[in-house]
Amino acid sequence: MVSKVERERAEASDKKRLDLTPQMDIIWQSNETRGLGLMVSKVERERAALEAAEKELAERKKKLAELEQEEAEKQLARLVRKVGQDRAIQLLELAVKVKPKAAIDALTKLG
Repeated sequence: MVSKVERERAEASDKKRLDLTPQMDIIWQSNETRGLGLMVSKVERERAALEAAEKELAERKKKLAELEQEEAEKQLARLVRKVGQDRAIQLLELAVKVKPKAAIDALTKLG
């Protein structure tokens, strides 16, 4: 059975952990387990920190891809507004007929 004091300590320690980055949380957990007599090896801590860093990197890459997609959509919308929707469709249809690379090359020479 858990005493009231132990429960309050656990709640307080959980509140402290909310502000930590994943890497700091792992270090914090390892320090907490030392006090309980549970040893976490340096290798295990390093492995956990590496996994947290990899997870954070994957999340940041995903967010970057989303931001790039949003930027491309904004740029497309801006250009469509400049030439008009009907002309934009017409330009894209013609570009598809003559192959996009050839259309880009021809328009680049004109511009």
